[in-house]
Formats: sequence, structure tokens, C-alpha cells
Amino acid sequence: MDAFLGFLTFVLFIALIVGLIKPSIILRWSKKPTRIKLFGFWILAIITIAIIDALSASADDRAKSNITSAHKHIVKGLYENAISDLKNIKKENSFYEEAQQLLKKTDSLIKITEENKLLAKEAERAKLKEDALTNQKEQLERELNSVNAGVDFSSYRETVESLQIELILFGTWARIITDGEKSENSEIQKLAKQLKPKVVKMQLKEFPILRKEYSKIVAAKLWENDIEVSVSGSGNKHINFSGGIFAANKNKQEFQKQINEVVTMFRFNQARYRWYKGADEYTYYTMYVGKDSDLYLNEK
Repeated sequence: MDAFLGFLTFVLFIALIVGLIKPSIILRWSKKPTRIKLFGFWILAIITIAIIDALSASADDRAKSNITSAHKHIVKGLYENAISDLKNIKKENSFYEEAQQLLKKTDSLIKITEENKLLAKEAERAKLKEDALTNQKEQLERELNSVNAGVDFSSYRETVESLQIELILFGTWARIITDGEKSENSEIQKLAKQLKPKVVKMQLKEFPILRKEYSKIVAAKLWENDIEVSVSGSGNKHINFSGGIFAANKNKQEFQKQINEVVTMFRFNQARYRWYKGADEYTYYTMYVGKDSDLYLNEK
């Protein structure tokens, strides 16, 4: 059938060439033969041949074509397309067994691909973990070197904002240390243990200074409001406010609400209010109850 249709197509092509030269030779039945009519009949004939060819194609031919297509899809890694082609081959077809074997091969390739993807993800996660450990170790080593070289805190003075930057530094060290202590890596744990006592020692020295500096800065700002500010107690843990405005309890409460978060950050244990400096009685509010040696975590 294929040979016959091929021959017929060739004949039609010759007829087209001859007809374009002289339509009447081909269109003998037409009273007014024209090239346009000839071309129209030729197109119709070609379409008819194509339809006949499609209808005459055997199931085996289609199956063979699907297998060929499936092979191409497999080479390109388009496994779903290959499976679709192979599943179109019916059980009664002579190519069915071959199609089933190819389906099994495709399934195996899919599993291998999925396993390779999982392995790649595992390798990526392992690499990220390794990089994170390396970065953590290097950070601890940098901080240890910095602390051992000596930290100059003199620049963190004169404004409340500068004092708070020093607090941020202590908070950063605290996070680095706690993360290091939780690490499963023994080297990182060791470095964290080395850094911790050094940071604690600096905190014990610096926090009393920070509280003293804070009271001086606030005192300068509140002087024009006739409010005196000072610190007292071991380690300057008490901040004292004295002024006529604090004769009213409401004013004490309102003032405490405004400063509570900041004075807690500096680890003041108490804020004390007197309506004049020499008064024996005072109202106090308790804030931070921990120690200056505690790592500076989540302070508010």
C-alpha cells in the first residue's frame, strides 16, 4: 500500500507540472480548464492520499512508530512522554512485549533519576551544614582573638544610643556563645567555653560603668525639669530620681512606664523615686533581678 500511494503521489506531481503548462491536457472533463482549478484538484487529491495512508497504516506500524518515539524521549530524559507513547500499544499488538520491556526500563530510569536528585539534595544539605560549622568556628575564633587583644569600650559613651551599641555587642557575644555551646561539634563547643568567661568578666566590669554613664546622661537631660538623677547600691544597681513632680504617685507610675524598658536593658535592679533628695522614704519599682554575669540574652 505504501508503495502504491508513493507511486500515485509521484504521478500526481507529474500531472501538476504538465497541467500548469497546459491545464486542458489534464482537465479533459472540464469545459474551462484553468491552472487554479488544476491546483485545487491536485490539493484535494493529495489530501485524499494522506487520509488513505493514515487509515491504511497498520496497528503494528503505529506501535513501531510509538516505540521509536519513546526511545527518542528516553534519550532526552522525557520519561513521562515515553510512557505515554508505550501505553498506547495494546496487549494484542505484536510489539506489546517490547513496549512492556521498555516501560520497565523507563521506570528504572525514573527511580534512578529520583534517587540521584535525593542524593544531590543530601549532598547539598551536608555542604551547607559543613559551611555553617566552618563559619561558626571562624566567627568564634575571630571573637576570641578580638577579646584577647583587648576591647576598647571608651567609644561607647556620652549618649544613650552609644551605650546601647555596647549592649548590642554583649548580646552578639551571648548569642555566639550559646549557639556554640549547643553545637555538636567539639571544637566549636571548646571555643565557646573559652569565650564565655572572658565575656562574663567584661560584663562584670562594664555594666556598673554603663549604669553610671546612663544616670549622668539622663541627669543632664532632666536637670531643666528639676529632677535629680543618681545611682546607688553595689554595682550601681539602683537608679534614683528626686523631684517635686514625684510627690504624686500618678507621676511616678507614668514616668516609670516611660523608662522601664531602657533601665531594664541596663540591668538596673530598682528605680527609686523621692519627692526631694533628702527624703528617707521612697517608692521603688523592681526591674532586672539577674546578675551582671548572666549572658546578655533577650534583655528587655
